Amino acid sequence: MREVLRPLAAGLAAALLLGGGESATAQGSAQPAPEPAPRIVYGDGVRAPAILVDPETGGTPGMVDESALRYYASQKQTARMKAEIARLKRLYPGWTEPTDLETLQPSPPEEAPLWDLFTAGRFQDLRTAIASRRSVDPAWQPSEELARKLRRAEFRSSIKAAAEKGGTGGNAEEVVGLYRGDPGALDPSDVESVWRIADGLAATGATEDAFDLYKSVLDGSADAGARLATIQKAMSHLKMEQAERLIAMGRSSQEGMSEFEAIRLDITRARIAAFLHDEPAQTPTLADLNAFQAYARKSGDPGQTGLLGWYAYKRRQFREALEWFKLAIARGGDAMVAHGLAHTLRELNMLREAEEVAYAWRDRFVGNELLFIDVLERKLTLANPPFIEPARIERYAKVVIASASGEGAQGLAWYAYNSCQFDTALEWFQRAVAWMPSETTVFGYALTLQRLKRQRPYLETVNRYDGLFPKVVDMLFREDPGGPPLPCAAPQPPPARSPAQKPETKPEPAPSYGRVPRPDAATVGTRNGAVPPAVQRNEFPLAVPLDNPLRYPPASLQRALSEPVAPGSYAREPVTARPPLVARRVNGAGPMPYERYGFTLLPGYNGLDKPEGLGTPPPGTLWQDQQAERSRGPSPESDRFSVPSRISSGNGPNGKGFP
Repeated sequence: MREVLRPLAAGLAAALLLGGGESATAQGSAQPAPEPAPRIVYGDGVRAPAILVDPETGGTPGMVDESALRYYASQKQTARMKAEIARLKRLYPGWTEPTDLETLQPSPPEEAPLWDLFTAGRFQDLRTAIASRRSVDPAWQPSEELARKLRRAEFRSSIKAAAEKGGTGGNAEEVVGLYRGDPGALDPSDVESVWRIADGLAATGATEDAFDLYKSVLDGSADAGARLATIQKAMSHLKMEQAERLIAMGRSSQEGMSEFEAIRLDITRARIAAFLHDEPAQTPTLADLNAFQAYARKSGDPGQTGLLGWYAYKRRQFREALEWFKLAIARGGDAMVAHGLAHTLRELNMLREAEEVAYAWRDRFVGNELLFIDVLERKLTLANPPFIEPARIERYAKVVIASASGEGAQGLAWYAYNSCQFDTALEWFQRAVAWMPSETTVFGYALTLQRLKRQRPYLETVNRYDGLFPKVVDMLFREDPGGPPLPCAAPQPPPARSPAQKPETKPEPAPSYGRVPRPDAATVGTRNGAVPPAVQRNEFPLAVPLDNPLRYPPASLQRALSEPVAPGSYAREPVTARPPLVARRVNGAGPMPYERYGFTLLPGYNGLDKPEGLGTPPPGTLWQDQQAERSRGPSPESDRFSVPSRISSGNGPNGKGFP
């Protein structure tokens, strides 16, 4: 199975969605200096473009304090009310006066000190004053206007404190809890609070409720800056399908220009992100895409060019993707950009270049290390392998040992086996079985033991995996146990000589193969050079210990495991029950080869007693991606993980690999 990270997994494409665009008010004018790219988030990070326009740069930089205005309006002090309106318009050019000023009822004269406390923002002192007044006159109640204003002001302060708690992300659960507890306390004109609550709702999964709040801003606010910032927040926190519904609410000018033209690049970026995440969204028009490409070339931000590289890669435009990824690397692109470059090179069949890129960036992103192992492993596991430089193989072996990669170990093992380096192949197969005990690795391990004529370890291995891997057990039922001759071991026929040819002409040399280094000097199968004794008939059936004797921890843990166990630590639990000598049925395993002779396995733990293969992988799972990866390789599975066929070795008409 492939362990290579899929290049377009949700987490990988989302890592490239870097905020780097201009502000909403500057995209149509002078080009600002590019800002340094933020830290990349791998895996399930930010799933849409970050907010590129700070809401405070809009026409309404904050919540406008209308307390004094409403107090003057309620007291019918027209001159003071007009002066306050003029003052607020000078401070906030995008602000418009409320429409309900004429309907406000005057407050009692004795509330003037209370309003002074409210205007000063001393809400705790105001609550104390109200409590003192009610202690003297229990029947007294503050006016409806004061009570409503105080309730909304305290709610706004609580929401702001919760949203700013704990750093950038805030405490979304606390924000949502405050809103759910008293939704009527939210002032619809308080755009900042609406944004904070909508962001919290989206973060906790209530995306439809968040959509309704974002929509309420577009329905009730005429401020252009607030509307632009609302669309950007929606694209950052909602699925693009929901954000598209908000974008469709944009107003158009007489010239047919959308009011969201200022954030055209942000919308295009979000649509590209939705495409990479397989989410429904409008396809960027050619004009929008050209505009974004021109911006990406000028900005100097590798995140933007890298995003276009992933976009072209998923559309299978690999030549275009190669150019975008190369441009991103030249501008200082990170390990994720290099990951896309390596995948693109592999799709263009530039395997050596892909191998070098993945190796150079292996330490900065684990996906590059897996890709490096996978690229060369495909060539190593060919039944008739080509020559690979020893230095290249040695470099590969060092990465495999450092990462404890089972696929890399089996790749080196198959290359050593197919080039007749059987002792080295045995050591690598032992590690492959320890790190990735799949049917392929166990089969190769047993096949190597058979070639080395180590009868007892070979039979014990087959017996250990009885009922699990039919391909391994089937080795006992082969008519030709040794298989066809390997190309490296097949005798080379002398070339036919013509009468005019000189007698000293030598035959062509046998094909050469790169030497595979051994993982280390000590091995399990060849300790002290002792060969296990042969198995006698009266020893059947063989009793196999439950513990796997192949234990090869990663290099970083070898020293820790070699030290003595500290007092008080857990000891290995002893095996009390004797294991059965007959294997049980395992889910997903096909029929065993001896079942055609009337022998059957014991029922499995769930009572299953019939052969049953694994079903179709569920959609969207890693298993489905691995199955698709296996089917898209340059060579079929029969040409890998097996002994060369007689056709490949030139010794027969059989076109199938063995076994």
